[in-house]
Amino acid sequence: MKKCFSLWSAIALIVTVSACTKSSPARPSTVADSDAATSSVTDAKTGVTLTSPALVSPASNASLRFAEQPLTLTVRNGVSTGSTARTYTFQVATDAAFGAIVATKDNVAEGNGQTAVVLDKLAGNKTYYWRVRVNSGSVAGLFTAPRVMNIGPEVVLQAPVLVSPANGGNLSSQAPLIVNNVVRSGPAGALTYRFEVSDSNSFGNLVFTATVNEQSNQTQTIMNARLTTNGTYFWRARASDNSNGVTGPFSSAFTFKYVPFDLSQATIVNSPSDLAQWEETAKITSINITGDSFQVDFDRRDGPNRWPDVLPAGWSGPLQYTLGMCVNMNDHWFCSGVVQFWHGRTLTDSGNPGYINGDWFFDARWGPMMGYQPRDGELVGIFVGSGNLRDAHNVTRASCPAFCERSNVALIPWSTGGGVSYVFNAAKTLLKP
Repeated sequence: MKKCFSLWSAIALIVTVSACTKSSPARPSTVADSDAATSSVTDAKTGVTLTSPALVSPASNASLRFAEQPLTLTVRNGVSTGSTARTYTFQVATDAAFGAIVATKDNVAEGNGQTAVVLDKLAGNKTYYWRVRVNSGSVAGLFTAPRVMNIGPEVVLQAPVLVSPANGGNLSSQAPLIVNNVVRSGPAGALTYRFEVSDSNSFGNLVFTATVNEQSNQTQTIMNARLTTNGTYFWRARASDNSNGVTGPFSSAFTFKYVPFDLSQATIVNSPSDLAQWEETAKITSINITGDSFQVDFDRRDGPNRWPDVLPAGWSGPLQYTLGMCVNMNDHWFCSGVVQFWHGRTLTDSGNPGYINGDWFFDARWGPMMGYQPRDGELVGIFVGSGNLRDAHNVTRASCPAFCERSNVALIPWSTGGGVSYVFNAAKTLLKP
């Protein structure tokens, strides 16, 4: 027999509840009509009346990110006329009828005003239903009407793989820190990468940090920090998906030695010895490294403001500029202009990136650079100079046959196999596929 009534409990607390009650056995299973309503049941044997709790959070139809787990379910406490301490039963199912229960938390002790329980991690990309009942000794109350919640898909980010500087390598000023983009699973959103540089392997003191948006294939940032010359540093990176609240693990830590690049401190080999004093009037704009060449472009190669042609002694035709390279050997930089370009010569005539020792520094004219081949990931400098820089020992700014100008030195990680391009924009370097 069911009846509607207003229940007043003045023994331990004063609560007004409008509900339908049912004289019943010890374990009723009737569900209330709404998750906002309360319902009451009176045990026929003991006469104890239990009023169901009210669901508090998560809110009805909540959409939750997978990373927000573990979830906490919270209810406003139920009411009973008995003196036995109350406990709660929480259930989570994948269907509204609770035929497929995936989580149960029973005998949860009542809290102060509200009672909460932390769930074990649930599978992602699913809709769940949850409900609660209050118990007093052997008397079980009615379950609340279920609430619906959705848990989004799981997104997993792996650690980035560090590319440059290589472990134990060197880094110069304005050289990029580069990582391979992370492997991911699930519908990841836009990623950002945090780079950290420290003077200790504990990373307790960070001398440089940067957070940048993911770029294509590889992601990089230019390090701009005051470092100690020839000092040893440690660097690492990790990726985050802020839209899904996911941060991946840090990469392993690499060490590098800071060897600042200063053209005036470099040894110029087989080229004008005062090259560092030449006016810097051009900027390297892109370097595209393929399997059999590396194409270097700069802002004064073509167009109305291009460097003019000159006619070197002994040449039958004009020459515009010379392409050069700087390499770091035993913590000292050596630079030389090697490949001569006349206006219109194809940029692919630079040489094979995996055969610099044979195509560029192939004999004793290059002194300590003879036979040198940059390794994959090794930092090198690329530059161009006006006119003929090769075998130009006697050319100086004072005796320049036409004009003596050069570009900046663009520092990049070398690739013998190609497949990378560097596009330079102002002070930043963007890595392209």
